[in-house]
Amino acid sequence: MTSDQRFEAIESVLDKVAAAQRRSQERHEALAETVEILTRDVQQDAENIRALARNSQILHDSIKSLEVLALTHEHRIEHLEDQQ
Repeated sequence: MTSDQRFEAIESVLDKVAAAQRRSQERHEALAETVEILTRDVQQDAENIRALARNSQILHDSIKSLEVLALTHEHRIEHLEDQQ
């Protein structure tokens, strides 16, 4: 193998390495973008879950208040019926 052929072979290998590095960099950038998007999605999901929990607590409290009100009215009606 002549010196020129060796240089060409080395040059070919270096070209392949450079191409592989470019592909690797592109994949890295794509993965970084994906992680960024997923992070935003998870944060939004967390906010939605917190809002759902707050709304569920409000609903629970409202139902408990209605239960107390219904029981109060039921006792009042029972008391009025007992007086008759």
